[in-house]
Amino acid sequence: MKMTDFIWSECERFRRECNFTPSERKVFDMLAADNSIVEISMTLRMSESAVSTRIKKIKRKIRKVQETE
Repeated sequence: MKMTDFIWSECERFRRECNFTPSERKVFDMLAADNSIVEISMTLRMSESAVSTRIKKIKRKIRKVQETE
């Protein structure tokens, strides 16, 4: 699942319905803008493993929202 594959309205829906934490929201927004894990970790001053952990949580939340469609 790539965040850049979602259209704008889908991203907005996920922002509303996934209950992202503030750090998950920042990571989601950067992924949607096609930033790499390295770019995200440097920008947000997180380790790459912390970014990867947030991405896993983001994907889990997105799948839950998609299952309710």
